[in-house]
Amino acid sequence: MKRAIQIDSRTACINKAQFWTDRTSEVIFSNKSMPADPLHFCGKLTKWELGDVWLSYFSTDPIRYVRQGQHIRHDKEEQVLITFSASSDLKFNQNGLSLTCRKNQYFIEMTNHPYEFTQTDAGDIWVLCVSSSHLRGYVRSIEKFAPYTFDGSQGVGGLLFDLLRMLPLRLSESPASTHQGLGHTLMELLALSLEGNDRVLGSHTNSVKKGHLARAERFIRTRLSNHNLTPELVAAECGISTSYLHQLFRSSGISVGRWIRELRLVACDNALRNSPSRRDGIAEIAYRYGFNDHAQFCRLYKAHFGRTPSESRDLSAPIADSASPLSLELV
Repeated sequence: MKRAIQIDSRTACINKAQFWTDRTSEVIFSNKSMPADPLHFCGKLTKWELGDVWLSYFSTDPIRYVRQGQHIRHDKEEQVLITFSASSDLKFNQNGLSLTCRKNQYFIEMTNHPYEFTQTDAGDIWVLCVSSSHLRGYVRSIEKFAPYTFDGSQGVGGLLFDLLRMLPLRLSESPASTHQGLGHTLMELLALSLEGNDRVLGSHTNSVKKGHLARAERFIRTRLSNHNLTPELVAAECGISTSYLHQLFRSSGISVGRWIRELRLVACDNALRNSPSRRDGIAEIAYRYGFNDHAQFCRLYKAHFGRTPSESRDLSAPIADSASPLSLELV
């Protein structure tokens, strides 16, 4: 689906600030948009769906976005935004914390609390939007990364930003059945980029605990199909006691068992909605990722995602125009 809206000097009677507020609230999240020059404001927004992940591109004049309690109440579920600056400085204020995101940097926006977001000059930004429940399948404790900016010019962060900017050029050439997998790849790269940031991780735990926790997380991620994946096995493979492993995970607010279960549910969800996997039965996919009891899997799946496995499978049906972006433009 593609939509284009244009406003020029001959239609200056239109309230551009309200127009942009309404459109961004429909397409991204409920907010109040306040352009620095409301009369002459120009902006463009394009959005692509990649399964559970949405990619948006903004090209606008200077503007400020405000999220308050009344906006948050409109949200159907808690979302997390990962925002990359391609040019202008971005200033973000939330819960008494302030940060400035420079060109080729990115930061995390938690949308469940009020905030102010300011783009100081005309420029371009790229935004990944994902539900916090889905993101937890890749990054166990996203909140600890929120007060920081990250490098999007080199390393894994640079690879992620490069991929974001390249995707729109190739999506139209890719079958709709591959879009879910592309969203999964973006989340994997994001997790690698965040987990490799010693500055953030070191501020929350000492280097020894950091190493133990990272090793445990890597082991779990690569053993989801092991039906005997238990805290005891993880601890033994990592050379630590089971009680110490539980202590490491409790410090981030989630138990070992719950995190394993959420990772498995996300893996099943990806497989269910990946069209090439439709030949595999739901019970077979569940068993592949460690669920022995099909009825229990269905209950856990619906509690986590708000839909049944069969409904998720139906979501993977190809849509003819799904490669086309939603596009809004003010000129």
